[in-house]
Amino acid sequence: MARQLHVSAPRQYPGVMVSSTFADLREHRAALMSAIQGLQLHAVAMESDSALPAGTVLDSSLRKVREASGYVGIISHRYGQVPVCAANPDGLSLTHLEYREAIRLGRPILIFIMGDDHPITRADVEPDPVKQARLDAFREEVKLADGQLQRVYCVFTSLGDFTAKATQSVAELRALLETEPAQEVPAPPEGTPVAPALYARPRYLGSHPFVGRQEQLTTLSEWAGTAESRTVLLFEAIGGTGKSILTWEWINHYAPGVRDWAGRFWYSFYDAGAVMADFCRHALSYMTGQPLSAFAGKGQAELGELLLRQLESKPWLLVLDGLERVLVAYHRYNAAQLLDEDAGSADEISDRHPCATIRPEDEDLLRRLAAAAPSKILISSRLVPRVLLNQASQAIPGVLHQRLPGLRPADAEALLRGCGVTGDGAAMRAYLQRHCDCHPLVTGIVAGLVNDYLPARGDFDAWSADGHLDLGELDLVQKRNHILRAALAALGEPGRQLLSTLAILSEAVEYSTLQAVSRLSSRDLGRAVAELEQRGLLQYDWSSRHYDLHPVVRAVASGGLRDEDRHVLGQRVVDHFSARVDQTYLYVGGLEELRGHVTVVRTLLQMGKWRAAYNSYTSGLSDALLYKLEAAPEVLSLLRPFFSAGWEVSAPSARQLARDQIAWLLNDVGGAYYQLGWWDQALELFEVAVAEHLDDAEWGGAAICLGNAAMVLIGVNRLARGHFATETALRLAELTESANVRFNLQSKLLESFAVLGRTAELEAVWATLDLTRVWDVDGTKAGVAEIMYADSRLPRGLLTHQELDDIDALARSRGTRFVMRTVHNLRGRLHMSREEWASAANEFEGAVSMARQTGIPSDRDEGWLMLARLRLGQLPDARAEIENLWPGDDLLAELWRELGDRDRATSHALSEYEFAWADGEPYVRRHDLDKAERMLRELGAEVPVLPPYDPAADPPLPCELRVEEAIAALQKSRRP
Repeated sequence: MARQLHVSAPRQYPGVMVSSTFADLREHRAALMSAIQGLQLHAVAMESDSALPAGTVLDSSLRKVREASGYVGIISHRYGQVPVCAANPDGLSLTHLEYREAIRLGRPILIFIMGDDHPITRADVEPDPVKQARLDAFREEVKLADGQLQRVYCVFTSLGDFTAKATQSVAELRALLETEPAQEVPAPPEGTPVAPALYARPRYLGSHPFVGRQEQLTTLSEWAGTAESRTVLLFEAIGGTGKSILTWEWINHYAPGVRDWAGRFWYSFYDAGAVMADFCRHALSYMTGQPLSAFAGKGQAELGELLLRQLESKPWLLVLDGLERVLVAYHRYNAAQLLDEDAGSADEISDRHPCATIRPEDEDLLRRLAAAAPSKILISSRLVPRVLLNQASQAIPGVLHQRLPGLRPADAEALLRGCGVTGDGAAMRAYLQRHCDCHPLVTGIVAGLVNDYLPARGDFDAWSADGHLDLGELDLVQKRNHILRAALAALGEPGRQLLSTLAILSEAVEYSTLQAVSRLSSRDLGRAVAELEQRGLLQYDWSSRHYDLHPVVRAVASGGLRDEDRHVLGQRVVDHFSARVDQTYLYVGGLEELRGHVTVVRTLLQMGKWRAAYNSYTSGLSDALLYKLEAAPEVLSLLRPFFSAGWEVSAPSARQLARDQIAWLLNDVGGAYYQLGWWDQALELFEVAVAEHLDDAEWGGAAICLGNAAMVLIGVNRLARGHFATETALRLAELTESANVRFNLQSKLLESFAVLGRTAELEAVWATLDLTRVWDVDGTKAGVAEIMYADSRLPRGLLTHQELDDIDALARSRGTRFVMRTVHNLRGRLHMSREEWASAANEFEGAVSMARQTGIPSDRDEGWLMLARLRLGQLPDARAEIENLWPGDDLLAELWRELGDRDRATSHALSEYEFAWADGEPYVRRHDLDKAERMLRELGAEVPVLPPYDPAADPPLPCELRVEEAIAALQKSRRP
């Protein structure tokens, strides 16, 4: 059944491409992927793909074929999606094109063709006569090889028949892949070196040669040996002390001789877009030889598990450089320009510990890395992550904490002489030790000052005798910054202008960007680059051909910018990136695609152009971040500068905006908090936003923000108050002239009725919704009302896969992540209701993965996934895993009953009943309450008698009362 044509070498990993139509073969795909994964192969499939335009979809699909070692195709009675793009002039379907690519590459191929006797529905038959003709031709094509008929396919007549044949055939394919002669592949995809060669992302850029540090090099080598039990070594020091250059020197020149590493991986968190999930993806790609795209759809929890398996199986060496960037102290829009003295004191976003991680899941991974033997993890950071210290501020077991001092005086002298400086050695050592504690970066800067001393260039004695720097009683950080500022002041005009421009930017840039934003002539730009490099201020990466500043240099240079320079140079940055970004935001696959947009907003904030920053942020970027990417942490860091501590609207920056603009920003902050599950903060901000809109007589905004507050109330189980607030918001919306606002509130009322189980009212609201209009240009709300309605139909037994397919297609066409995630959940629950456990597990995995990618809580999806796996017999340590579930998960009773623990099942069923009771009849979670009651009766437990809703104990929110007053005033003003 498997055919092989050796045309090009496959990727060196056991990946098998799963190619077919989707909606009509969902159960078949699940069975096939289960068979593939059961044989320790990797299913390369479309399930985790985000929304992409046609041309990009085709590129992505063909890339999957190229990256897989084998190909399995399923052909049903539908032809499937036909990408409309220049690369598909013949109008072939994706499955057809994928098959042809596998033929071209000579991959081992399995083809399964649905027989005429297979049970199908009318919806499973191709209705388009043109597509039907192409489907018939495709079926014949797969039977031919090089013009001759060959048995490369198998016909199946039922799902059971397919499952049996697929399991056997995949086993044959696995054997074939194992027996194929190994072929040399020069490097894994995307330029990743082959382990054990060092992989650096990106390579370290040094501003001066490495000298000294023998004591630290010895410590590193002893720690890395097998005799040292501690897995993590953390170097802590202020910026510029030489943490990065030390670890870079050691991993390149000393680590290879310490032990036989499986591989060495260096990852810098100073690079743009660097987060722990990205670190995991690149590390896994390097460790496994799989392409980066194989890990693109996985969330951090899953990535962390995969990474730990690798670390515990072989001795890998990982370096995490600049880890402070994942900590709360650096959760701000200008983290790249942050001085050491300004970091580590407070949280600008909420009330978190400055040394906690921005994303809570990072703490769990860091804690587990401390026990990931036999591998070693080397960390450099300006701050120590709280999770790596115990309550006594001592390192936890598995962690070796070292504070990195300055250089030894003799080494600092050697560094100075290495930069071409001459003079009395004792004087050099005394000066450097007294004035900068032999700080390496500052020592290099001093060398630049001495070399530029015109009366006697390079003569340290003459320069120091001239008394250029009066450092007095400054502390080390202040001395460092003072010397750096002196170096900046000594620059010529082109050099100063170029350095100032780079300081405004927060990342490395290529030469063409330098030219565009500096607007220097080629001659002046060349001179400026040479001067900055000579002074040790500018770094150049020969591999990526990018220029960058040391983080300390950037911070000091940014802090010393004159207002005039910040505005002139900042405007050039804004003009450059504004001209190069797509303003539609229709297709956004990740934060990387929004880097230019974010740079524009950050630069405007640095310039103090609050209105321009607001306009740039709200021109589509806000919705793209919040709804398309669910990037709540990024939204919070961008919006923080508009407000003072505690999100006070009285901040001078905020008061440069109109009231309604302030309110919309607060609404986005509340939305970000809502996504992260920070309910109290979200409710408080929505209430303030309502008040701001009311003060500005902006009724539509007040209605939307009150509706958002209502959703928080429902989320925290205040169902009555949430429902009343929703109705109040809708009454205000109906007094506006905005159909968009009314639709927004009608959708929220639909959700409230669905939670309460009030079916008649829900259907009445649904009938009033106008779903024929596109309510937002960028599609960020596409499918939201539809998915809420679908959720209400599932417990009534009315939901169909076709409805979900239609909603999914709408959401994917617009990139609405919330809807796409919820489709996974509803599909999974629909499969569960039909006892299709494998298909359900696949869907819940998709939902969990999408949530974890952005740090959104995924507790309910995880509970469902656990239940599906338990019923599949794929949860060997079930009790331990269930113990780790969120205590409020409403599936705990069912999970414990499944394990036969009636006492714990009964206890959780009672808790679930009490939670579903909420405010009391009639404001209860109707379907959840009925489910919990059934569970209690089946367990033989007594159903508790709880009090009904008490209006006196549930006063309205202050903002609700103000909205009621506004409604009354509006109604009165419109009476004849």
